[in-house]
Amino acid sequence: MLEESLRRRAILSSYLGWVLDGYDALLITPIMPLLGDLFFPGPYSFLGGLSTLVATLIGRPLGSVAMGYVGDKLGRRIGLLITVLGYSLAALAMAVMPTYNEVGIIAPLSLLTLRFIQGIFLGGEWGPGTAMIMEWSKWRSEWASAFVQSGYPIGVVMATLVYTGFTSFINQPAFSKVWWRVYIATGIVAAVIAFLIRSRLMESPLWRKPRGNPLTLLFKLRGRSLGMGIMFTGGLLTIYYSTYLIYSELLAYIGKPWLIPSVMLAATVAAVAAVLLAGPLSFVINYKWVVVITLALSLAFAPYALMINPSFTSLVALAFIENFAMGLVPHALVSKFEPEYRASGLGIAYNWGLLIGGWAPMLVGLIRPMNLGMLVMMVVGVLLAVAGILLLATEHPKH
Repeated sequence: MLEESLRRRAILSSYLGWVLDGYDALLITPIMPLLGDLFFPGPYSFLGGLSTLVATLIGRPLGSVAMGYVGDKLGRRIGLLITVLGYSLAALAMAVMPTYNEVGIIAPLSLLTLRFIQGIFLGGEWGPGTAMIMEWSKWRSEWASAFVQSGYPIGVVMATLVYTGFTSFINQPAFSKVWWRVYIATGIVAAVIAFLIRSRLMESPLWRKPRGNPLTLLFKLRGRSLGMGIMFTGGLLTIYYSTYLIYSELLAYIGKPWLIPSVMLAATVAAVAAVLLAGPLSFVINYKWVVVITLALSLAFAPYALMINPSFTSLVALAFIENFAMGLVPHALVSKFEPEYRASGLGIAYNWGLLIGGWAPMLVGLIRPMNLGMLVMMVVGVLLAVAGILLLATEHPKH
């Protein structure tokens, strides 16, 4: 009974970190123009607001290395305590910091620094957290993988609901003066809960102090697997960032802004369903073929959904089909990395893939019409992901 309680606590606390990651991703995006006005006033305020997202993107790969190392060298538990503490303190600092009109140039520099720090700690979550869940779980790896990945879109759903709750304030003067601080601070609540649970966390049953530097072991023994993993996740994240993450921009571009709230919420719920269904589906069909088939189907459907008839139904359906592959990322990666360098391997494989996929929205913006740009980047993402998963499936752990 005690062991079962410890197992549930370990899984829940690690899962909350991935929920927080998804929550942060969507929470900041809708208010980037406001952050630009408050911290980067002038002709470059739009770029200033966008830079808050870029600062986090840059911090994530660094965080995956640093916190992956901590998760392997000192234990998953220590790594997870550091990440949630760092994220929550950075979010709190952002919620109370003065704006440009109050302190001048210090304000934008401080904001970008805090967003970079948040990126480090959020980027450090996935490696130790996923290792903790996969190592404590008694479920089949495919199902545990789907469970892990459902945390991010659930965080996005939560952020969407919070944003909807604040909608009536968004365009009011009171929001730009005070309520934006409350809006940002909402993420601290879940972070505090996660920290309290993690403070009583037991270490992973598979963790042992590594016989050397875990990063050295990772690159020496599993460098090829790491490269294939980055190709795989980079392709998936290219698809993600060039399609349903920017549905709101597409709908505004084609003159259907009234569909944005309903499409974003429904598409994210569809993504959660697809991620969870990927686990049991791969009990029947080998996981690599689940990835290949669903990505091929999504690419075949994309021209209709993005260009011919970008409607509520077609966009939600596309989000559903393309997210099956996301549910199998931990399963595809976890067996490639031994426990002594697993947190590092998982974290780097995912977050360095983000360095590839995270630039997709900008590349989409360089192509006109926008929906053609989305389709082009999706083709690139599918090719990368399919090549990555097929090559990764041929890799076997080295002892």
